[in-house]
Amino acid sequence: MTSKTGPSGILLIDKPRGMTSYDVVAVVRRLAGTRAVGHAGTLDPMAGGLLVLCLGRATRVAQFLSGLDKVYTGTIVLGAISSTYDAEGDIREQDRPVPEEESVVRAAMARQLGPGVQLPPPYSAVKVRGRKLYEYARAGEPVPRKPRNVHIWRFDLIQYDPPQARFEARVGSGTYIRSMAHDLGLALGCGAYLSRLRRTRVGAFGVDQAIPLAELRADPDLLPARLLGVTEALTHLPKVTIQPEAERLVATGRSFTTGHILEFEGILNPGQPVLVIDTQGRALSIVRPEPDEQLTETPVLGATAMIFRPLRVLAPA
Repeated sequence: MTSKTGPSGILLIDKPRGMTSYDVVAVVRRLAGTRAVGHAGTLDPMAGGLLVLCLGRATRVAQFLSGLDKVYTGTIVLGAISSTYDAEGDIREQDRPVPEEESVVRAAMARQLGPGVQLPPPYSAVKVRGRKLYEYARAGEPVPRKPRNVHIWRFDLIQYDPPQARFEARVGSGTYIRSMAHDLGLALGCGAYLSRLRRTRVGAFGVDQAIPLAELRADPDLLPARLLGVTEALTHLPKVTIQPEAERLVATGRSFTTGHILEFEGILNPGQPVLVIDTQGRALSIVRPEPDEQLTETPVLGATAMIFRPLRVLAPA
């Protein structure tokens, strides 16, 4: 969609390898004629695939998209290690044999599944004491990496042709596939690094829905038709439809109560974000519900009496 202040919505880009995510943002800013463009999770330059961009007022929802699970396909090379954990670093061959049996590789991959902790690569943008880890690494200083909580839902071996292992993985937000490759090498004792990576899914978005950046560059007029509305993009959030007379409350960033709701979809958990829409399905705000013992109104459709406090206002006041 396009507003008086420029295009607004969610744009799915198929990022080519060799570009940074910021490079892609810069291109789209130029094509869209606005600086109001941000991403909902970066891709390393060596990686291609799905990059979710937010334009205009939709930049306000980026944080609610960045935490979605992601799916990747790629290739890991066994028998060597990399300073960056991928093909762009200094590669050193190891003198340990690479497993011949794919069952050994599968078993080592399976041991990474579930919730756990992971060390980010030394060359990464994670900040510690106000500096990115790659700044420490490039300066030759000790890299103060700290374990991060991650969740690896799936890490499947698709094809094994030693020393190359093709895989597909589904991971929670903040998980480094490069570290998964490096950790696989440690578990097998032969070393490993990530040689190729493609992101195929972010939440409900698939790369098959994305427009290749080259295609958009060739015809910028395609951009408005490729924009998704915020309501369409935030299907993973529970949703409440507000009464028309309460829309002004929502648009001006004020709290409202259960009595202002016409209907709701999903489970309204205290503290968890909820999307507020009008009767036309347009996104008005994202709110946080809280139980309120003082409310005496009758709950709507069995919903617990709550007060809804604004997190992000999306509609113009």
